Amino acid sequence: MAAARRRIASRRSWPANLYLNSKGYYWYRNPADGSVWGLGREFKEAAAQARVANAELERRKGAVGLIQRIDGADDTLIVFCDEYEKIYTERGNTRKSVMTVQTYLRTIKKAPFAQTSISKITPKQVADYIAAEEKRVSGSHSSQIQTRLIDIFNEAIGAGKLEAGKNPAIAIRRRKSVVKRERLSLDEFKKIVAKARENLGMSWAARAFLLALLTGQRREDIKKMKFSDIKDGFLWVEQSKSKGQTKLKIPVTLGLAALDGLTIEEVIRECRDAILSKHVIHHVMSKGTAKPGDSPKLGGFTTAFVKFRELAEIETTEGKTPPSFHEIRSLAARLYGNERGADFAQALLGHKNAQMTALYRDSRGTEWSEVKVG
Repeated sequence: MAAARRRIASRRSWPANLYLNSKGYYWYRNPADGSVWGLGREFKEAAAQARVANAELERRKGAVGLIQRIDGADDTLIVFCDEYEKIYTERGNTRKSVMTVQTYLRTIKKAPFAQTSISKITPKQVADYIAAEEKRVSGSHSSQIQTRLIDIFNEAIGAGKLEAGKNPAIAIRRRKSVVKRERLSLDEFKKIVAKARENLGMSWAARAFLLALLTGQRREDIKKMKFSDIKDGFLWVEQSKSKGQTKLKIPVTLGLAALDGLTIEEVIRECRDAILSKHVIHHVMSKGTAKPGDSPKLGGFTTAFVKFRELAEIETTEGKTPPSFHEIRSLAARLYGNERGADFAQALLGHKNAQMTALYRDSRGTEWSEVKVG
């Protein structure tokens, strides 16, 4: 990269990035993006504006000035975000959750008030920022940003960097997060399973879909199921998301009337095929480096669902995204809720509170409710 051209001797005292054209007009070049801004014909005014702009650009790059240090630069939001990341990690959250939070923290560190002392950030600043993020990305994104900011400021209160009751993110109206992913209906599920059964080389996929529905478990837990987990008439599950803190004993006789009474036991019996494997869900044919009996990769569950969903020609409402493998869990919550009650659905899914199960049981307007008489 070539060195910057030396200034004319008479202009060496000028602020950086300030220039004068042949017509006596001062202008400023933004070194960040090369944009040019006119500043008029008065040198003192132009120089003053250039100095302010230079100082602000340095601040945005992370340079902390004397005034900021006096105001408490050590307690700025951008600095505390690093401390918060350590706090969040030490809470025992999963690696995936930590990575998600790290993504949001990178965004928050770019907020206009990130270099401001936490104690001086106002609700108005936060509200304007969240509104801008909603416009830039989506309502769901801005809602997540607000949730993270609330937690960050709460931790700052606990650390004595902010007065109790002064969380600037709580005072803001919560934006309604509109979920764009389509719910999966029972008929659509049956069509997807039927297409999966047509592919003998991927018979594991149909079994995985059925187990996911009958057990209400996530794909991570379906993948790691072993035949040794089936004992004393139960399927023993230690949920991955809770790092094994949520432990379930699911009767293998459990089934759904909506699937003509099909039970977990019957699907497991189908999984006990001619292939020798410790995994309930396993490859039946060689594929790439995978051998018969190997457990499919986690991403393979998602890929298989997408493949057979498309083969089943499942239509998606305009403005929505197609249902994913995870939507099988929501369908399980709804079916078991209808057949055995909300409490049973909550217990099966391993939720700590009924509100979470209610979110899963929400059909988002895709199903009709029967008005029963008598």
